[in-house]
Amino acid sequence: MTAGFQAWTDSGLVQIDGVTQNYALRQSFNVTTGAGSLNAGKSNAGTQYTFTANVATFTFSANQPLIALYSPSAYVTILQCINSNGTWTVQIWSNTATTVTVYVFDQSLAAAPSGAGYGLQVFDAGGRLVADGRQRLARILDTQSGNIQGAGPGWGQFNQVDTRTYSWSYTGVSKVGVAAIGTAWVSSPTGGNNNGWYDISGLQTSGNTVNFLWQYYSVGNTSHPGNNNCFGSQYDWRFMAVDLSNI
Repeated sequence: MTAGFQAWTDSGLVQIDGVTQNYALRQSFNVTTGAGSLNAGKSNAGTQYTFTANVATFTFSANQPLIALYSPSAYVTILQCINSNGTWTVQIWSNTATTVTVYVFDQSLAAAPSGAGYGLQVFDAGGRLVADGRQRLARILDTQSGNIQGAGPGWGQFNQVDTRTYSWSYTGVSKVGVAAIGTAWVSSPTGGNNNGWYDISGLQTSGNTVNFLWQYYSVGNTSHPGNNNCFGSQYDWRFMAVDLSNI
C-alpha cells in the first residue's frame, strides 16, 4: 500500500488497510434443528439415500457472507451452503435437537448501515466502503484445521475412529463463534434409507470455549464398521474462531 489509511492491532497485524474489504455483521437470528433428511450417499445407479437426523435449513441474502454459529447446547456443523444470485441456502446439522444462533457477516460495502450516523469511514481507491465505525466487524481470533486420520487426499482404507475430541479457549473474550467451517464426514447407507452409519465432526461454542467432537452414529439396524474405504480428504476439518463478545 503506497497511500491511504492503515490501522494496526497491538500485536502488529493490519486491521484496516484502506484496500481490503472488512466483514461486518449483516444480521443475526436463531434457527432450531429437528428431525429431517440428511444425505447419506448415492449408489452407482444414481439412487440418493438419506438418514433421519437433526437438521435445519435457512436462507438469507448476502454478497460474500461469512456465517458464524453459536451453539452452547449441542455440537453443530454446516452441511451445505448454496448461492443462487445472492440468495444463500444453508443446511446445518446438530447431534441433538437444539437452537443455534446464526451470525451473518458480509463485506462492509454490502453491510453498510442506512441513514445518518457518526464515526470513521474508510474507502478504497475506487470509492468503495471498506470499513465503517458504525459496523460491528468480525474480529478473527484463530483458525484451526486437521485430519481425523492424518491422511492425505487420495483414496484408501482407514481404520474406523468412533470418537475424537479437542477443545480451545480464548482469553480476553466472553463469547466466541465458529465460521468458515469444514466438516469431516464419512457415511455408508448399508441398508438403504435410514439404515447405515455416519461419522461427522461438530463444534460446540460456550462462552469463550470451542469444543470439537468427531463421532460415530448408527441409524437403523446396521453393523459397526471395521474400516472405511474413502478419500482421505473426507476426514479434513477446519474452523475459524470469531469474537462475538460485543455483537
